[in-house]
Amino acid sequence: MGTAEERMRILKMLEAGTITADEAARLLRAISAGRGGDGGRTAGGREARWLRVRITDTTTNATKVSINIPMGLVRTGIRMGARFVPTDANVDYQELLDAIQGGETGKIFEMVDEEQGEKIEIWAE
Repeated sequence: MGTAEERMRILKMLEAGTITADEAARLLRAISAGRGGDGGRTAGGREARWLRVRITDTTTNATKVSINIPMGLVRTGIRMGARFVPTDANVDYQELLDAIQGGETGKIFEMVDEEQGEKIEIWAE
C-alpha cells in the first residue's frame, strides 16, 4: 500500500491543478495496488516500478518538481510530464512511451530549456 506521503503528494497535485481528478484516482489506485502491469524490465531482470520526473533550475540547481509515478500509469505520467515541457519543444512522446514500454531503464529523457532556465530529466527505475 502507498505511503501517506505519496497519497498527500497526489492530493496536492490535484489541488494545484497539475492533474485531473481522474488521474489522481488512478494514481491512488496504483499506489494502493503496489504497481501496475505495463512496466519494463531492469538490467537485473526485475520490472521497472517507477517513472521518475525531475525538473531543476539550471541556475541554482534546486529541484523545482520531483514526481514519482507508478509504472502502471505511464501513459498518464507522460501526459502529466507533457504539461511541463515547453510547447515549442520538439519532443516525441510516442518515442518516449516506446522506450519505457520496451524495457529501457535508467535515464530515458533529458532536456534543457534555456529560456525558462530548467532542466527536465526522466528515469525508468
